[in-house]
Amino acid sequence: MRTLRIAALTLGLLAVGAPAAGAACLRVGVYQDDPGRGMPALRKQVGPGLSAMSTYMTAGRPLSPAVIRTANRLRASLVVTWMPDAGRSGSAQPAYRLKAIAQGRYDRSLRALAGQLRGVRKGAVLRPMPEMNTPWHPWSGLANRNAPRDYAKAWTRVRKALRSGPGGSRVKLLWSPYARSIPNSGANALRAYFPGAKQVDLVGASGYNFGARPPLLWSEPGAVFGGAYAAIQALAPKPFWLAETGSGAAGGDKPGWIRTLATLRTTSMPKLAGVLWYDVRDRYGDFRLRGRPVTAAFRALLKGACR
Repeated sequence: MRTLRIAALTLGLLAVGAPAAGAACLRVGVYQDDPGRGMPALRKQVGPGLSAMSTYMTAGRPLSPAVIRTANRLRASLVVTWMPDAGRSGSAQPAYRLKAIAQGRYDRSLRALAGQLRGVRKGAVLRPMPEMNTPWHPWSGLANRNAPRDYAKAWTRVRKALRSGPGGSRVKLLWSPYARSIPNSGANALRAYFPGAKQVDLVGASGYNFGARPPLLWSEPGAVFGGAYAAIQALAPKPFWLAETGSGAAGGDKPGWIRTLATLRTTSMPKLAGVLWYDVRDRYGDFRLRGRPVTAAFRALLKGACR
């Protein structure tokens, strides 16, 4: 994942019913750097229920056919995060402003992508331009000489181009801001980026518990996602995904954090339809599903998962 986590860490400072109709089960997946090797090994540890694979791609470039082959071999659906940038992190990329997307720069490649995703046997989800309410992407609404209103125009163009490609009508689009806006201001509110309920198929948010690493505080799932869930469901009461999540272990109970995820649909998020775990160790934390207590907790999460 090419995301600037320095700004994301500021989020940690802020954190001190029956399943909905049509959401009979929870789809659970992971991002891994090498899913072809990692997912079979993880499945041996956690059992059945791991049914989705997350990947990232740079807009304008074709999706690697190997990714689709891996998803099909694993019998997994594929969630593709579409990133219009130069293939690197950082918002200061003038060539990749939202206006260029809205003017059709990626129309042809999006139509081609639709044709590729038609080959995913278990179905595909496209997650375009996520975390736009943060300062670290070239498509961020308050960076790179963008404006939040430009985001909705760009989204609408992406959707139209994808739908015009072969099989594009079968690809679901996931609208996914960060769980808390950075900065937390009226101009950067989630509603400023929403393209309209008819323009999205799925909604969600990304967010992490980085652990109790001063000056950060331990953040339970409800503290990370509760506000975003309420705000987004008010915009569109559609199936909700934790589109990118994970927990570190420093200063808290990582297995307990995962077990709490398994309760969200019946306690506070009845529309919760998907969870994508970031199964990676990076400079900001060890989010890997490693160790018997952690994998046992993840196994409990998978008990209610789609098979």
